[in-house]
Amino acid sequence: MSERVLSRIGAAAGVASFVVTFVGFGVHKGLPSDITAAAVQSYAQSVSAGQAGLGNYLELLGYLLFLAFATYLYAVARAVSPDRLHWLNVLGFAAATTYVAVSAAAIAGQQVLVELVKAGGDAKTALGFYVLDNVAFTMSFEIAALFAVALGAVLVAAGSALRVIGWAAIAVAVVLFVSGMTGTISIKSPVNQVGLLLFELWLLAASVYCLIRPPRLSHAAPD
Repeated sequence: MSERVLSRIGAAAGVASFVVTFVGFGVHKGLPSDITAAAVQSYAQSVSAGQAGLGNYLELLGYLLFLAFATYLYAVARAVSPDRLHWLNVLGFAAATTYVAVSAAAIAGQQVLVELVKAGGDAKTALGFYVLDNVAFTMSFEIAALFAVALGAVLVAAGSALRVIGWAAIAVAVVLFVSGMTGTISIKSPVNQVGLLLFELWLLAASVYCLIRPPRLSHAAPD
């Protein structure tokens, strides 16, 4: 299999991540904005256990596809960057892995919330899982921002055609960090949705660019 084909497969994982993640969101629906036991109970009763399970499973699959894309970007950045910046590459990959792990915990919290209410569990306990889901969700933005800024710094310093993606990643990292902090301070704040949307749009744009113009995955041979 040629390097260009492998590069396009990696880029396609990013596009698939964007699509599958939002399909998962649509299936299980969004959590209520009110932080009350009644609102959480009403949400859990408005969706079936199967609907919530399928939606959360698809959402997690979307995050795993993101991890595949992040691994691909690690290889791309490694190929175009000088060796002295490799530690930033490793930092970005570690941040991407941690981001997916924290997001998985948030997704599990939402599934437990629904199952608990369906089984007749205590409403206040369900509310606790709602808070866990939301706090893990907004705090994960800080980790995603670390991934974006580390990757962005490598791509910008490399001076390749990918530097536009790098600058965009750094800009998105700033918004992610601020929106995540705002959402953690005030759980009702809708600002965290802005950070997530920008990050997902950057992910889609970077994926499409790499699909159209697949970058190399290995160091260029010396002249």
